[in-house]
Order: sequence, then C-alpha cells, then structure tokens
Amino acid sequence: MQIDSSPRLIVTGRGLGGPIASLFTLSLLGNKNSSEKKKPPLCITFGSPLVGNKKFQEAISRSSTWSSCFLHVVSIKDPFLKRLNPDIKDYMPFGTFLFCSDISSTCFENPKSVLELLVISIKDQNQAFPSIDYGNIVGNLYIKAICKDFTPRGQDFTDSNSLRASIRLQLWAALGLTPDMQQQHLNIDINALVTKLEKLEKEVIFQKGNKFDPSKKLNVMKIEMAKLEWYKKYSKNNKIGYYDSFKRGISTSDLDVVQCQKTLRNYWIDMVAEAELKPQTEGAAFRTRWLFGGTNYRRMFEPLDIAEYYANGGKDYEAKGRSRHYIVLQEWLEEDKKEKSNSNSTNKKDVESILTFDSCFWAHVEEAILSCKVLKDEQSSVTEKEEETGKLLEFEKYVYGLLTKYEVSSEIFLRQSSYMIWWNQYKAIKGTSYNSALADFMSNPDHYNVLYIKGTYNFPPQA
Repeated sequence: MQIDSSPRLIVTGRGLGGPIASLFTLSLLGNKNSSEKKKPPLCITFGSPLVGNKKFQEAISRSSTWSSCFLHVVSIKDPFLKRLNPDIKDYMPFGTFLFCSDISSTCFENPKSVLELLVISIKDQNQAFPSIDYGNIVGNLYIKAICKDFTPRGQDFTDSNSLRASIRLQLWAALGLTPDMQQQHLNIDINALVTKLEKLEKEVIFQKGNKFDPSKKLNVMKIEMAKLEWYKKYSKNNKIGYYDSFKRGISTSDLDVVQCQKTLRNYWIDMVAEAELKPQTEGAAFRTRWLFGGTNYRRMFEPLDIAEYYANGGKDYEAKGRSRHYIVLQEWLEEDKKEKSNSNSTNKKDVESILTFDSCFWAHVEEAILSCKVLKDEQSSVTEKEEETGKLLEFEKYVYGLLTKYEVSSEIFLRQSSYMIWWNQYKAIKGTSYNSALADFMSNPDHYNVLYIKGTYNFPPQA
C-alpha cells in the first residue's frame, strides 16, 4: 500500500481565534484555483465559539471532505464558552467535536448532540471553573492514547441498549466524571441527557437510511428509460411520434408512460437538489458524473411535460411552465461544453437514432402553431399579425439550423406530428410561391421522408 506523504496545511486557533481559523479554512476549501491533488487543509480549534447557523452547517456537512477538515477541541468546563453565545441555539456546530476532560475524551459528530452538550456547558453561569489549559489536556490524551487507556474505571455500563450504553460511556468521558464524583456537582441529570442524546442519534440513523442515494436507484431508473425507448419505437411504428402520441393519449400505452414519467421526474429533481447543495468542487465532479444520464433524461422526457402543458391549454412553456430541474440540467451541459469545447452536433450517419438535441423543441413548435392561429384569425390586428409573423420567421431559422446540424429526430417528419401540422398550416398561409431555406428543404418530400431519415442528406440542399 502506498502512503501519501505529501504535506498538509494545519490551521489552528484558540478562543476567538477559532472562528477565524474555521472561516480561513473554508476559504481555502472553496478556492477553485487550489490544486485538487493537494491534501485539503485541517482546521483544529480549541475552545472556539460556534460559527454559522443551521444552513451554514448543512452546506459544509453535504461534503464529507469538507466536514472531515474540522476538529473542534472543547472542554465542557471552559469558562470562555460560558461568556459567549447567550443565544447559542441560533448556531449549529459542524465538523467533529472532541470533548475533553481531565481524565478522558470522546468525539461527537451529530451537530444536534454537540449543541446539546454545549448548551449544558453554559447553563450554570454562576459556577466558576479555572481557565482551561488545552495544551496540558492534549498532552494527557497523547499519553493515554499510547497506553491505550480510554475507559473510565469503576462504571457500570451493562445497559441492554447498546446505543444507550455507548452514549452513557461517551458522556462520562466528556464530563470527566469518576465513581466518587456526584453528577449533582454539575447540575446535570445524566439519565435525562442520555435519553435526549439517544433520541437525537436515532434521528441521524433514520435520516441516513432515508437519504437520497442516486447510485442505489440507478438500475431502476435505467429500466424506466428503457420503457420509454420501447414506447418511442411503438409510437413510431404507428406512424406517430411519441410526443404526439402522449399528447393525444390515444392508447393504453400512453397512460402506462405516465407513471414512468413521474418516477424519473422525482428522481432527477432530487438529483439536481443534491448536486446544488454540494460545495463547488464536489458539486462540479458530481455534475460531470451524472451529466450523460441527465442529458438523455431531459431530451427524452421533457417533451412529455411539454405535451401535457400544451394539451391543457398552456402558453409560453419556457417562461411559465418549465420545471427548474430541466433548466439546471441544461446548464450543466452548457458549462461542460464551455470547459471542454465540445460540439453537440452530430453527423449524418447518426441522424436516424438521435434524440432532438433541444429538449424544448416541441414547445417552439406549439408556439409556432399558436402564431399561425393568430395569422388566420380575422379579428387579429395588423400589429398582432406582424409580431407573430416575425416569430414564425425566427422559428424557421431555428428549425433549419437544427436540420443543418442533424440535431432533430426524424420523428418530426411523420405525417401526424405537430411539426408537420404546423408546416402544412404555415405553407397554406404563405402560399406556394413562398421561398426560404426551410421552404426549399420541405418542398421536396424526399429530403425529409427518405434522405434525412436515412442519414445520407448533405446540407445545404443540392438542386
């Protein structure tokens, strides 16, 4: 086994220097320019006041790497802690807390348990304790570690509840209680405290068991994606694309896809939320790991959301109806393209099997259909018609641009598709003499019925 012997920066602070050390360490961890190969810094504080609220703690705890960089050494008898943080419950601990006494020590990581012990430490403001010499405490701990002497002697920890027994053992170590010391000296009800900490630890165990884990559900999600692949092929065999089949709900298969749609939507909403809560560096790595799956999901399933939206009379999907998780998934892809200078364009050999690259394509089609309705409506004003005509010209350019880069699925050319419905309406409005790049392409059925679908067509069109 190869041991990493590279140096590690240690940041430390005592008392008020503790928060400064913690914040400085966070600034180092959040520095994008720092080398990922370097060991992360280690922050060790002594008798430090708390820093940050619950959201601050959650942001750090989302990263196991960040959370492991903080070790806070405290003594429940430290008078410095008693003079600070009168509203201590407005704060939330993060990292690992090493509670030390003259005779032993113990670690707590559950922030609520740590907070409970710190609240106890400042309850009795009238009880005087001498200043804590952390150097002496750490020195004693070092000696005890060498001698492997950790367990307080003479205590009965024969509790049938192993968790409760462990908590009781930790409390005796943290409080520095010995067999001949009465707990009343510290004005602490040990049994009540053990019961409270046991409840807090069980909450953490339950939360960990129910924590969203993308890897655990990944195989299930692959099955759901495979179901849609089958549905796409089934719809295409029926001469209608899966977008329009789902929108019209013309078969029982369309209804079966609804549950698949909900399952995957919930999964990716949770996935995006998980990624956004992670620190920058780990969040970037997380996004890269799931980028391919997220992009395929968005391109395959967002059309179903668009179909529902417009089937229910919606307008302007991108501004008013688009789920935020689709927006974020698209941003991930755009960020990745910038960093890697990737091109999303495909080539003619891949055209038949591709997904339409722009997952909002069908929303643009629906808006174009609505624009045609305005142009055909005799009650529409000249201004309204001019505005919609401009939108349709932009839509033409948009579609033709996708065609030239082979970024649309061949399904859009099926006779029953919403795109072909739009084109026939638009062609009737413009007349047979209308000329444009898209009109030239669409004027020859072979271009889209045979050549484009087979992936043998070259742009610009040949006469």
